[in-house]
Amino acid sequence: MAMRFSILGSGSSGNAALLVTEGARILIDAGFSARKLEQLLATVGESLARIDAIFLTHEHGDHAAGIEGLKKFPQLRIFANPATARAIQAKLDPAHKPEWQLFETGARFRFLDLEIESFAVPHDAHDPVGFRFTAGQENDLFSPRRSLVFLTDLGHAPQHICEHLRACDIVVVEANHCPELLKADNKRPWATKQPNLSRQSAMASHLSHAPLARL
Repeated sequence: MAMRFSILGSGSSGNAALLVTEGARILIDAGFSARKLEQLLATVGESLARIDAIFLTHEHGDHAAGIEGLKKFPQLRIFANPATARAIQAKLDPAHKPEWQLFETGARFRFLDLEIESFAVPHDAHDPVGFRFTAGQENDLFSPRRSLVFLTDLGHAPQHICEHLRACDIVVVEANHCPELLKADNKRPWATKQPNLSRQSAMASHLSHAPLARL
């Protein structure tokens, strides 16, 4: 087994995913309460006590709200870039100091048997990132080398992101709206819809279904 991946939850109410390799168990984002994360992990035969680390894409609550409640699990290392860590830490109980593992956006580093590469993504957060995770060995029948790219809250797909996708085995990408349906939605104000409809906007926040074929 090189890696096993599960989406635990995805949506405006919370986001979290599980990646398991021979030597590591990690969460990608923790947008649910600790209790909810425990319930979601139980559905795939895991628990928070077995998780080694959490990798955060950005500071928004639907991706990081669970950090406060995870102080009961001191073994957890929390990986984030400095801007994301500062934004999250500012909202925590001052007595709660997570085991922050800071990296610079664009850095490549290792954690247990994982090789990780981070890269910038366009989204309306302080310094949002995507991740490429690689594990396994070349020419190993039972644990072949595999790579997974994780992209969420992507405003549009610039060229550097397309380059990261070319050589990977698995792509996990969020695309959560149809542009025409969004335009016709009378319940959402234009200020909410505009960032998602403007590819060039610095506030572009979510990828539509349309660009997937071009990634």
